Amino acid sequence: MTSMEHAGRPGTNASGSRPGDPARGASRAGLSLAGGRRPVVGLVAHDPAVPSFRLRMAALRPALEESGAVVRTVALGRGREWVRVVRRRADLAACDLLVFQQVKLLAGERAFVLRLCPSWVLDVDDAIMFRRPRTRGAPPSTSGWRLRRFRRMARRCRLVVAGSQSLRSMIGPAASRLEVLFTPVDLASYPAAALPARDRVRFAWIGLGSNLCYLEDLAPVLRAMREAGHEFEVRVISDRLPDLAGVPTTLVPWSASTEAAELAGCDVGLAPLADDLWTRGKAAYRCVQYAAAGLPTVASPVGANSEVVADGVTGLWATSPDDWRRALSRLCGDAALRRRMGAAARAAAGRFDIREYGRRYLALIDELMSSR
Repeated sequence: MTSMEHAGRPGTNASGSRPGDPARGASRAGLSLAGGRRPVVGLVAHDPAVPSFRLRMAALRPALEESGAVVRTVALGRGREWVRVVRRRADLAACDLLVFQQVKLLAGERAFVLRLCPSWVLDVDDAIMFRRPRTRGAPPSTSGWRLRRFRRMARRCRLVVAGSQSLRSMIGPAASRLEVLFTPVDLASYPAAALPARDRVRFAWIGLGSNLCYLEDLAPVLRAMREAGHEFEVRVISDRLPDLAGVPTTLVPWSASTEAAELAGCDVGLAPLADDLWTRGKAAYRCVQYAAAGLPTVASPVGANSEVVADGVTGLWATSPDDWRRALSRLCGDAALRRRMGAAARAAAGRFDIREYGRRYLALIDELMSSR
């Protein structure tokens, strides 16, 4: 993906959104500025190829374009700070609104970019005010300078959009206006899992290999279940296998085109998490995907996990190893329960649909544009 797309500032805005489009409801006439000029919205990220940008900003782009905006993707890169914004100054200056995805500018960078484009949105779906733990079991870094940098960035933005209520509470008064929009799924592209009665139940885990440490923490529980006679396998939809010695595990290489179908071939979603400041800010996207596929989920009630998975309704919460063993054993042995919870999860997944996400995000942006 290039650092600049759809260059230029086309003139008059055309029609608004069509019935059924994600943008419908945000503004009858679509987005426009004085004189009918189409606004230019910059989606700014370190790297547009990372999942958070693909899942949140690329999902927003169609709604913006359908409503008449010109959209640019601005890749800052992870090179020298200051140089990154100077190098992209023409792209930034061409925009009427900048949506920063997981970006924290330095003080001097903020002052420089404010002169180029003063209207900002900050979109976050991780606890970027802290540093992710460097090693398994280590606490996240909570250095004061990192937190101050985040707070000052948030304060400069007219709007902060958080990926969960838990993350919203962590951001708190740092933002003058704060809204919550969960990372969306295209619900129409997810077939519902059949959840048949199987002799060997299929547990699913999906995500980046860097997060497999949380699944590996379940290894003793899964081995104990095998010793107790439960028949199951763990299907890992990722780029590599976890260390689950003694547990039947299958690697399903992740692909955007196949992930939904692969989840639909499973029976129970797994969402284990450690409980720390970093994980409390995570957006629970795998739980959203399990719900879209109609899978019951067993989840650690940490951060957004507890906002997506309704205990006893769409899945089960588990904190201790005994909790996990009881919850997984219960679902493993009861196909009717799996189907009941899976159907409830699928019904609840509508609130995460990409069309609702686009409509709500666009309404927020329309309000910002109207109050310029």
